[in-house]
Amino acid sequence: MITRLSFRPESSASAGLSCQCRRWISYPKEALTKDSLHRKVETGLNDGYDGANLRVDMNSKSMLTAAGDLPMSPLFNPDWMMARRRLRKDAPSKPMGRFRRKLANNPYAQALATPIRRCANTTTSLPRFFLQDFELVKHPSDTSVWWAPGPLAFENLEKRNKAHVSDMVDSADTHIQASSNREGSSSSASSVLADKPLRTRSPITTYALSRKSVIDKIGDSNRKHAAILLAVRTGMAVAPDTRNAVWRQDMGHVLLQMMRRHATDALLSSSNPEGQDSTALIQACQDWGGVKNVDLRGCVLWLPPEDDTSPQYATLDLEGSRYGGKTTVHNLHWLLGESEVQRLRSMSELFSQNEILVLRQWKSRPIMNLHLLLWRLKGYLAQSVAL
Repeated sequence: MITRLSFRPESSASAGLSCQCRRWISYPKEALTKDSLHRKVETGLNDGYDGANLRVDMNSKSMLTAAGDLPMSPLFNPDWMMARRRLRKDAPSKPMGRFRRKLANNPYAQALATPIRRCANTTTSLPRFFLQDFELVKHPSDTSVWWAPGPLAFENLEKRNKAHVSDMVDSADTHIQASSNREGSSSSASSVLADKPLRTRSPITTYALSRKSVIDKIGDSNRKHAAILLAVRTGMAVAPDTRNAVWRQDMGHVLLQMMRRHATDALLSSSNPEGQDSTALIQACQDWGGVKNVDLRGCVLWLPPEDDTSPQYATLDLEGSRYGGKTTVHNLHWLLGESEVQRLRSMSELFSQNEILVLRQWKSRPIMNLHLLLWRLKGYLAQSVAL
C-alpha cells in the first residue's frame, strides 16, 4: 500500500522547529517579455549536447530539429513562464510632497521604521533602535569568548574619508578593554579610517533593552540574566564554549562611555568655527527665541552654566511653526558627561563660546545617525525600567 505524502507544512509548535518561508525570485520587466524568454529558451537548448540545431517556433508551438519537427514542451511556452515568474517591483520613487520629504528625513520616523527585535531579559518587542545589540567575540590574547556591544548604534556617524577626532581603535579591543588609548595624530587616524575595511558582524547576536539600568542588572552577581541571552539560541553557531561567555560587570558604564565618545567625536567633526554661517551644520543662537529662525532645525544642544539651577529642558515649543513646532533639547552636561563636555569645549570654539546651539537636520546619513545617537543616549540614561 502506497501512503500519500502530505506537502502541507507543519506548524512550528507541532514540529518543534521554526518555519522558514520560501524566498521568491523576482525578475525585471524587460526579462519577462516573449522575445526575451524565447531567446533564453534557445540559449539553454544550444548549451546542451548536440543542441546547436535546435530551434523553437513560437507560432507553430514546435521545435525544429535535424530529425524533423517535434511538439514544443509546455515548459518552453513563454505564457506559462510569465505566469510562473514574479515581476520585480519598481524602486520607490523619491518623496515628492513636502510632508513626505519631511517624514523621510525625520530621525524619529526612521527609528520607528527599524525592524522589530526582542529583548531576551524583559521579553519586550520593540523597533531595533530602542534595543542594544551584543555580539560574541574572542579575546585577542587568550581566545576566550566575551560579550561585546554591537556596531548598530555607531555605524555611519562620519564619512569614511574623514578623520576621526580621537584614534580609531579596533572595535573588539574597545569593547573588552576598560579604557582606550586616545593619543596619536589626526593624520594617522585618517589613514587608519581610510584603509580599515568594513566590520563584519558576529554570527551570534542578541538584543537587550537600551537602558543603563537593564544593562547593569545583566552584569550583577546573579548570572541568570546573562545566561538568558543565549537561552533560546540553537544551531551550529552556538558552540559549547559560548555558554560560558564573559559579561563585564561594568558593561553599562563601558557602553555609556562609548556612546558619549562617539557622539562627541561626531559633534566635533560637524562643528564649524563660523557658527553664524547659514550653511553651517551647527548654528549658534543668542537666546531661545533665535531657535525659531534656524532653517532645517533638528534639535537644540544646550550648554547651561555650571551654576545654573534651572530644570532640565526636554522639548522646546515653537509657536507658529507648521513643521518642527516641538524641538528636542539636549542638555549636554547631563547627556555627555563633564569630561566629554570639557573635551568638546577645548577642541571647538563654537561650543566654548556659545550656550545654545542648533543641530540642523540635513539629508545625510551621518547627520541622521548623529541625531539618533543623541536620542539613544537620552533613553539610555533614563531610570524607569528594572528587571
